[in-house]
Amino acid sequence: MRFAVLKSLIFIVAIGILAGCTSRDAIVSQTQKPSGQSSQSPSPSPPADNARRTTAADAYKLYEKGNVLIIDTRTEAAYKESHIKGAILVPVSDVAAKVKDLPRDKMIVTYCT
Repeated sequence: MRFAVLKSLIFIVAIGILAGCTSRDAIVSQTQKPSGQSSQSPSPSPPADNARRTTAADAYKLYEKGNVLIIDTRTEAAYKESHIKGAILVPVSDVAAKVKDLPRDKMIVTYCT
């Protein structure tokens, strides 16, 4: 039981991290503000790529129901080292060529870290 809870927690955290891996907003929010500026930041703008973002919790719910396809866009070596259980490898350079082969009845979640 403890192992299942730990595994679920790791999966949720991984999806959360991966959902923002290509988001410019995530990079901007991590930069340090110049001195003299207020610590309050304006609301984030939508991602430039217009890709839908999801929470780790929502992605995990879909994973449990089998309604999601998880795609690892890293290199083959990184994929072989570790990946989310059930994820398929489609390197980022091959994604455009594989789009037509992806299922239309499932949410597709990609990650790169």
